[in-house]
Amino acid sequence: MRFVFAALFAGCATSALAGAWTIERGETRTYITSSFTYGDHGFDADGNLVAVPEYQKLTLSAALEYGLRPWLTGVVRGELTEESSEREIAPDLIGHDPQTFASVAGGARVRLFQGPFWVASTELTAFSGGFSSQGDSKPSDSPGVEVRALGGVGTTLYDTPVFADAQLAYRARFDDDASDEVKLDLTLGAQILPNWMILGQTFSTFEVGGDSDYHKVSASVVRTITDNLRLEVGGVATVAGTNAIQEFGGHVGFWWVLPKRRPVDEPDPRLAADYRDFQAYRSIFR
Repeated sequence: MRFVFAALFAGCATSALAGAWTIERGETRTYITSSFTYGDHGFDADGNLVAVPEYQKLTLSAALEYGLRPWLTGVVRGELTEESSEREIAPDLIGHDPQTFASVAGGARVRLFQGPFWVASTELTAFSGGFSSQGDSKPSDSPGVEVRALGGVGTTLYDTPVFADAQLAYRARFDDDASDEVKLDLTLGAQILPNWMILGQTFSTFEVGGDSDYHKVSASVVRTITDNLRLEVGGVATVAGTNAIQEFGGHVGFWWVLPKRRPVDEPDPRLAADYRDFQAYRSIFR
């Protein structure tokens, strides 16, 4: 059940991958997500929809998490993005202006408090900003640091595991001409069948002292392929904003869990639980 609560928060934003939960010491989790979005409208300064040049974005992101302590999880993330937008090449010719860039980030998530059905933690991450194929940095994406507060709760409703996660982050950028950002990410999910989960998420970003904000919603289904592998398929849309592109698209993600390696003489708790269940069943026939 703990994996259900922790892993279900993997979504289309790598900052929200594992939610508020830390993972077991020695355990490794890898998340790989590919997404594509498209837009030909945007939100103006008053939040009204207006036509804009056609915009396309393809993103490949990856994250690796490792349990350093039961209360401490190390995080490494990377992202490769190709963006293109229409521009006028000649008076009678419109073409796309593509740009490819990459960024990396690293940090740690610390569990502060935990109850039977809830957890509160904080995460500190340093990120590189963008490295562009054209030799310049990604616009409005300078190096910086992010401090994130996370809270999660999980319970059972009508015999169905349900869970919620809320995250509030402040991203400070080092370049004077780049605005800091406040981010709010919300997740609600349920395991509707033994091998099927559903997720609903919102992602909001606000420029500090700037004139731009945008709000995205995402819906996903997650299929358990094996004990260690899960597949996520979903869609995303920008539903509101100011001075932002209205994007529509989808994403596909793979979650891989590598449990910690146990000494030969250390029993697996899952096997111990199965043995206790077996003993209980056997006692019925005595």
